[in-house]
Amino acid sequence: MRFGVFEARLNAGELHKQGMRVRLRGQPFDILAMLVERPGELVTREELRDRLWAADSFVDFDHGLNAAVNRLREALGDSADNPRFVETVPRRGYRFIAPAVVVSDAPPAPRAVQAPPLTRFLPKAAPRRRWRAWVGGAALALGITAALLWQRAWAPAPPKHSTPTRIAVLPLKNPGGDPAQDYLVDGLTDALITDLGQVTSVRVVSRTSAMAYKGSAKPLPQIARELNADAVVVGSAVQSGPRVRLSVRLVDGFSEQPLWAETHERDVTDVLALQGTVARGIARGAGVRLTPPEEVRLARAAPVDAGAYEAWLRGRFFRETLPDDGLPRGIAAFEDAVKRDPSFVPAYVGLADGYWRLGAPGLEKAPRSETAPKARAAALKALELDPRSAQAQAALALVEMDYDGDWKRGEARMKRALAANPSLSGAHLSYSACLSGVGRFDEAVTEAQLGLDLDPLSVTAGETLGLRLFEARQYDRALLHLQRTLELVPTSFAARLILARCHWQRHDWKRAIPEAERALADSEMNLWTLAWLGYSYGASGDRTQGRSVLASLETLSKERHVPAFYRAVIHLGLDENDEAMAALQEAFQERSGWMALLGVEPELDRLRGDPRFVDLVGRVGRDPGVAPGLSPGTDAGR
Repeated sequence: MRFGVFEARLNAGELHKQGMRVRLRGQPFDILAMLVERPGELVTREELRDRLWAADSFVDFDHGLNAAVNRLREALGDSADNPRFVETVPRRGYRFIAPAVVVSDAPPAPRAVQAPPLTRFLPKAAPRRRWRAWVGGAALALGITAALLWQRAWAPAPPKHSTPTRIAVLPLKNPGGDPAQDYLVDGLTDALITDLGQVTSVRVVSRTSAMAYKGSAKPLPQIARELNADAVVVGSAVQSGPRVRLSVRLVDGFSEQPLWAETHERDVTDVLALQGTVARGIARGAGVRLTPPEEVRLARAAPVDAGAYEAWLRGRFFRETLPDDGLPRGIAAFEDAVKRDPSFVPAYVGLADGYWRLGAPGLEKAPRSETAPKARAAALKALELDPRSAQAQAALALVEMDYDGDWKRGEARMKRALAANPSLSGAHLSYSACLSGVGRFDEAVTEAQLGLDLDPLSVTAGETLGLRLFEARQYDRALLHLQRTLELVPTSFAARLILARCHWQRHDWKRAIPEAERALADSEMNLWTLAWLGYSYGASGDRTQGRSVLASLETLSKERHVPAFYRAVIHLGLDENDEAMAALQEAFQERSGWMALLGVEPELDRLRGDPRFVDLVGRVGRDPGVAPGLSPGTDAGR
């Protein structure tokens, strides 16, 4: 059953978030299974007791049920006071209130949004047919393979260069099965991917795509084909007291012949040195000759406080697996790590990334004027401790290019970061946005393609390439790519919204508005999606609905940060240019991340003859004398 970004695999007893396993077992998962099979219906406490608790355990039932539901909500990032998934019906039971469908079923038909108030989207429960789920699983596997083959055939080609060795580090196994060690095992997998990425003659498949194979029973050659990997790293990790034992094998991706294998045991305080040792061994096993600087880089690792390392692992887990409050909880854990060990570079990198994401366009948990300086401070501290950190360089480059407007300095830093670690998929994607902002569309599409090549199963990477093609006014190519992305992940609201915007630019309102409404339903009222839906209502002539969405944003602004840019978008759809310009001036004062794309957003083309807009674009320009979207040599239509 799929709901939001989650997938509950009922037969296997597993919960996944965007392909990555979420720790949830026993009664909490059993409760989820009962609820998600009957979305919108009340499941009584008596039903739960009769099915999940033994007859002689009724004395502890109330306490046990409450504890199990609390663990379920924690795994989903849900809240009893403001539930998105599990609603409590006082003294009676629980109800699953999110849309839930069998993964083999077609996507539910789009529904119109009523705003205000903002309605829930509750499709009817899909029939539970085991054979359909089996067929759906086979279809999904075929779809992933087809999408990857399509990507290579139709997506823009990366620049020509000698082909480096490509390695996929699959999720390490937790042989003891202790859930408390999942943090460690996943953290070591992530660390190996990062360390191995510093070998410039190797390309390492990014974390998101690798984690999609956690617990997978697929043969290694099949995984290697799907990830286009020459070799695959498999292994296990376990901690016993203060000691960490790491066993790793490198296997040829086609013949499945072993290429290299080692087992190491170290104290947890030496875990960073352990990671470097294993990364060097993997590279050598793949036949890669390390340069002297790479040898030094992977050999240098200071001891780390055990508590700081544990806090860093928790921060990673929260950031990657929890919706809504995952970023704030991750940041809090990273803060705890640097308090315990002020010299622990990965924790500062985590802080820089977390704070930047917190104010990123489309998310905006807080004003960027608050989050960007914190991201800069954390990146600078990481570089003070380790000037060679490619991740810290990339984080600081983003602040310099996208927040400070210091394009030349930021771009030079970003290029150094990618030269030091060419496998940083996220850095390629972020760099593509900055390039698009100054109108260097061909380069922007190439960088987005590189990011997707490194992370072929990443929804974010697929969405990013679609957005870059859209900004370059290559609507047909964008539509083709976004449709393939949605075949892979039908609930990708960002891909669906960009697809809707492509339809808008082609004046196909009959397709655009339903797609935007479906995107809003899948996004659970994401403000970015809501604003563009309001624009589409107004631009199509439905001023009542457009004003209704605008009123909803005004109401929401009393509870949380609502960027002024979103109001500008809706005013543009309502043909209210003066109000749109006033909101854009306010967004400029907020230092909104959307300002970086002011010159390339197609929906803003109607303002390009307005002297006020021309002046504003000039103030946001990156290169001296060149405003965003107006770089010489671009062939994008205007």
